Amino acid sequence: MKILPSCCWALVLAASINVAHAVPFYLNLGGTSTAKADYLTTNIHATSALQNGNCSGGFCSPDVNSSFTESGNGNATGLYRNPNTPLYNAGLNNNWAMTFDYNDLSGGFTDTGGVSFDQGGNININFTSVLGYDQNSGEIIYGDSIKVAQLVVNSGSAVMGDVSLTGSFDYSWYDAAIDDALAEDFFSTDYGSLFELWENGDNLVWQLNFNITDNMNTPYLGDEDEAFRDTILNGQFAIVSVSEPGTLALFGIGLIALGLRRQHKKI
Repeated sequence: MKILPSCCWALVLAASINVAHAVPFYLNLGGTSTAKADYLTTNIHATSALQNGNCSGGFCSPDVNSSFTESGNGNATGLYRNPNTPLYNAGLNNNWAMTFDYNDLSGGFTDTGGVSFDQGGNININFTSVLGYDQNSGEIIYGDSIKVAQLVVNSGSAVMGDVSLTGSFDYSWYDAAIDDALAEDFFSTDYGSLFELWENGDNLVWQLNFNITDNMNTPYLGDEDEAFRDTILNGQFAIVSVSEPGTLALFGIGLIALGLRRQHKKI
C-alpha cells in the first residue's frame, strides 16, 4: 500500500497530498461504516533492495545505472477530512486494522538524482483483526486477514524530496465463490462502492504522497549485486478521481453520478 519508496533516501516521510480534489469515501465494515473521510494516513515498514549501486566498505548509493525492488507492510493510522481535520471516532479502533502489503514494486534512478517507479506493481489492502499489543515492543498483534482491494501502481516519482505514487484500483482478482464479499463494499462513496464502479468500467485513481525529510543520503548496506535498507514511511492516501467511460469526472470539476446507490450488505 507502496507504495513506498524506502529507496528514496528517507527514514521518516511526512505526507503532503493535495486533498482538495479527493473523492470522499467511507469504509463499510459489514453492517457498520466509518465516518466519511477525504484521505487516510498510513504507516509502512518498507525494505528496499538496490541493484548495481556504487559501493565502498559495505555502504552503497544509487546512480543512473542502478535499479531497485521493494516490499513492505503496514497499516492505516487515521481518517481525515479536508484539509487536515482528524476523525478520532470515525470507526478505526482496537478491534480491526486496515493493513497493506506488497512485494513487487520496482524502478530506477534518473541522472538528476530522482527516482522513477515501474508500471505494474501491486499493493494489497486487507481488513485485519487485531488480537492485542505486544507488551514489550508495543507492536500490534494481528489475527485473520481479508483482502478487500488491490492497488495497481501506474507511475511514481521522487524529485527534490517529493514522492508521489499514483495508480488504479483493480478487482479482477476477486472471485465471489472464493473471496470474502466484504471486498464488494469495503470502499464506498456516495455514488456506489468502488467495486461497483470498477464493474461499470470506471477508472478509479488513487494517489499516495510523501515528503522526504533530511535523510537524503542514508546508504544501503551490501554490495554491488544487492544492498538493502529498511525504512519507516508515513504518508497520505486518497482517491483522487472517478471516471465514467469516455468522461473524466474529478471532484472539483464535477463527479458524474452513476445512479442510485446500492444498499450495503450486512456480512
